[in-house]
Amino acid sequence: MRKHQLFVLPALAVACTCAVAQTLPTYLEISHAHVKGERSKEFEDGIRKLVDVERRLKGDRWVAISTEYGEPRIMFSSSRENMAAVESGVEAFMKALKEGMGPFGEKLMRDLGGMAAFRNEIRRRRWDLSVHPPADAAELSSLVGHTRWIRTVKVDVKPGRAADYIDAWKGFQTELASVSPPVTALVSESNSGTPAIFVGLYYRSMAEMDDQMGGVQKAVASAAYKNLMKVSGDAVAMTNWEMHRMRPELSNPPDDVVNTDPSFWKPKPPAAAAKPKTEAAPQKK
Repeated sequence: MRKHQLFVLPALAVACTCAVAQTLPTYLEISHAHVKGERSKEFEDGIRKLVDVERRLKGDRWVAISTEYGEPRIMFSSSRENMAAVESGVEAFMKALKEGMGPFGEKLMRDLGGMAAFRNEIRRRRWDLSVHPPADAAELSSLVGHTRWIRTVKVDVKPGRAADYIDAWKGFQTELASVSPPVTALVSESNSGTPAIFVGLYYRSMAEMDDQMGGVQKAVASAAYKNLMKVSGDAVAMTNWEMHRMRPELSNPPDDVVNTDPSFWKPKPPAAAAKPKTEAAPQKK
C-alpha cells in the first residue's frame, strides 16, 4: 500500500483524432484494495473518514468502484492530465490529510494498510482505440457521473504482441461503432506492470446491458471479431471479464462529476438509529 494515495478507476477510452486526445486526460491512476473479509465494514468506515477530510479541505479527487462479479476488491480511480499531475495529486491528498487529522491521519493510513492489500498502477488512456469516446472533458464527466455499472475486460498481452492485438482490435472497434443502440467502450493500456489492454463498457443500469446485447452480438458475429479471436489465440495470454458498481459513499469525485447527479454522488450519511424509549418508573403515592 502506498502511504499517501489509495485511489483510481479501471477505465478504457477511445477517440478518433489527436485534437480529442488533447482535451481529455492522458492517464488513469488506480489502486486496488483487496480487503480482508472480516474487516470490510471497518475498512469502508475508514475510507469515509478520508472522504470527509478530502472533501472539506479540497484534497485529491477519486471515484471508487467495487467488484460485484469477479475478484472481490475495491478500486479507487483518479484521472490525470499528465505524469506531473500524479505527483500533485499525492501532494494535495497528504496536505488535506495532515491539516484535517494531524497525526491521526498517519494512524488511519496505517490502519487501512493493515485491513487490505494494495496494488497500484498507472494506465494510459487510448482514446484512439475507444468506441464512442467523449468529445471533451465535460462529456467525460457526464459519462462517469451517470454511470452506475462498468463491465471490464483485461487482456493480458504476450510480450512483443501488443501491436498485433491492437491492429486486430481496430477492425472490431469499427464494428462496435456501427451497432444500435450505441455502445460506449473506453480503452486503456498498462503504463506500469505487465503488458495489458483494458476495455470498459459503461452503463446507467444493469437493464441497459440487456438493451445493448443485441447490437453487441451482431458485432461479435462479424468477420472482424473472428479475426480478433484468431489473433488473440497467438497474442493473448489470458482475458478476464468483471462487473463493477460505482460507490459514491467512498468517492471524492471532481465537481463536474458530482454536478451531473448530486443526489447520487453526495449521499446523506445513514440516519442514526433512534434510542428506544424507556418507560418512566411509577411514582410512589
